[in-house]
Amino acid sequence: MNPWRQFPLVRLILPVCTGMAAGIFSEQEIKVPLVFPGLLLLCFSVIVFSHKFIFPYALRWITGILIILITTLLSYSISLTGKDTLRKDYFGNFEPGQRTCIGEVTEPVIQKQKSTKTIIRIICMKERGTWCRTDGMSLVYFGKSLRSQLLCYGDRLVMTTRFTLPQVARNPGGFDNRRYLRLKGIYRQAYVNPDHWRLISRGRGNPLFRMALCWRDRMLMILRNNGLKGREFAVAGALLLGYVDEIDSDLMRDYSATGVMHILSVSGMHVGMIFLVLERLLSFLSGRKNGASIRAVLVIVFIWVYALITGLSPAVMRAAAMLSLVVAGKTMKRHPDILNILAASVIFLLAWQPVLLADPGFQLSYLAVAGIVLFYKPVYDLFVPGNWLLEKVWSIVAVSMAAQLVTLPLCLYYFHQFPNYFFITNILVIPLSNLIIYTGILCLAVGSVPVISLVAAKALSLMVWFLNAFIHWMGSLPFSVTHGIVITFPESILLYMILVTCAVYISGKNKVWLFAMLSLMILLSGNVLMERWHQAAASTITVYDVRGPGLYDFTAGGKSILVGGLSALNDPFFSETMMKYRQINKISGLFEFQHPLPSRKGYSAFQSDGFYRKGNYIGFSGKKIGIVNRVFRGNRSCKMKVDYLIISGGPKTTLKEVIKYFNPGMVIFDASNSLWKVKEWMKEAHWLGLRCHSVSVSGAFREEF
Repeated sequence: MNPWRQFPLVRLILPVCTGMAAGIFSEQEIKVPLVFPGLLLLCFSVIVFSHKFIFPYALRWITGILIILITTLLSYSISLTGKDTLRKDYFGNFEPGQRTCIGEVTEPVIQKQKSTKTIIRIICMKERGTWCRTDGMSLVYFGKSLRSQLLCYGDRLVMTTRFTLPQVARNPGGFDNRRYLRLKGIYRQAYVNPDHWRLISRGRGNPLFRMALCWRDRMLMILRNNGLKGREFAVAGALLLGYVDEIDSDLMRDYSATGVMHILSVSGMHVGMIFLVLERLLSFLSGRKNGASIRAVLVIVFIWVYALITGLSPAVMRAAAMLSLVVAGKTMKRHPDILNILAASVIFLLAWQPVLLADPGFQLSYLAVAGIVLFYKPVYDLFVPGNWLLEKVWSIVAVSMAAQLVTLPLCLYYFHQFPNYFFITNILVIPLSNLIIYTGILCLAVGSVPVISLVAAKALSLMVWFLNAFIHWMGSLPFSVTHGIVITFPESILLYMILVTCAVYISGKNKVWLFAMLSLMILLSGNVLMERWHQAAASTITVYDVRGPGLYDFTAGGKSILVGGLSALNDPFFSETMMKYRQINKISGLFEFQHPLPSRKGYSAFQSDGFYRKGNYIGFSGKKIGIVNRVFRGNRSCKMKVDYLIISGGPKTTLKEVIKYFNPGMVIFDASNSLWKVKEWMKEAHWLGLRCHSVSVSGAFREEF
């Protein structure tokens, strides 16, 4: 018997995700006419209804291929329906420039230190004095003011601004905001001055979502009024209501380093606890006529209301969808397999919101549940506890290990680190977070009862304080985190294939799967060795986009030499970006020194492993680099041929004058030059037929050879 026969929906996951991924991640959208999946569906129908007469049983695989093709094409088409750029009325199709438009706030407003941030749907735009109907989402920052602090979901306003493309990563290893927003279906951003907008009306948007946000604000106010503040309020708001706006970066780093970041986002555990509370509260309906159906409807409604209040995070939607299917199945006296329920919720959520597939939270949430379902019992059976307490502790460890095992490749791909003490931390954190949630529910339920609410809030504050202190202590222990584990996406896929083949071999003891697992491990090892060899053999030159004096990086064989203004390393944001870039490229060595300005006494020379420098002339791995700055003095009688000519510090000269001393293959203008001067030089470079790159305009320059 085919073991996959009992998991029909699980078999559809791969074609659904393949079609969705092709539509979401592809740069070029190719519309698939509905006639193609229609023809495939027709062929499938003909085969199904006439297979007894035409197709023998041995050719049943044809129907399987047709189902996969139909599902993939339909999934691809659905993923394109959410792309604003494919719509004829997309507001980004208008010519760029300062424009007046009408927009509606579609997400909760976030108050930043100097601005107010939100997502706005542009519904009208003025074109030559006429209002045109438009559509599409934009990220909008409003200048800080009393009016902007009063903005809320559903507000409609008129504003005058300039929409631009989000920034790409300015430096290697930096955050690519354009790609991040594109995967959320947002392709434009804007900044609106405080006096360039006015409110038209309130109370728009989805009334259910607006009501849920109002309830969340009231519940947060209950926590504030009962004395919760600072980090205790931030974590309690995140645990209970999914409110994460007040969690600072240090606290986030502690939770990430200890492997318990999942408790800061409302997840399936929280929804499950709400489900258990509702089941107990509504148990009185069981003995009444149609009581089971009424209870099921109420449970499903309250679960989705809670999901709305907490902001509809991917993990919450996954849990809400799964529990809704479980409740509906129990009411109809059906008991579907949990893997089919998991697959059904994936398909449902992706059909509703395809961009969820690109969300790491969505991916990790489903993988964690799948890991618990598939591996919890095998891990738990490895050890037989001797008493009740030990059994509870071991069950928590088994759950943590099962979830961590399946999410490990993706966590390494996204976060490049591994929390070494995660199973120890979870032994205390999971039961404590459960107790915090129950105490928080009590605090919110009795928020208007003076004495009881204060006692519950005090207990809640103390437990959250202890949770934060424990996690900070665990994160500060030696060897708590292994940093710098960098794997590529293909390597993460290979790791998952190894995991699957290993699990199948252990369950069936078939040597074919053992051979497949060993082959995949050899392939992974060969891929890692090839990458290491390539990185060791490659040499790169990087001109960073930094404030102040230019900073240049010369790397070869895992070693790095920095030349220029090292003051940029004092910027924590740039230092973190640079560290990430070095981890990805396995750069371990670092030799730093400033490139001094020329002096009349001459230049001191420096040489190290293929790097030679004297003054503003550098030789590196067979390439010649010249640096022109404010006090540069060349020699016309000896015109130097260089591969790269870096112009830094805004020297008062023209390119025509510079090329009297140099014959450059490419001219690079670093970020220390003024933008207006760079634009003049770029025009001159075009006129002279010189290749050029402006760091201020196009971001950091990086070339590998």
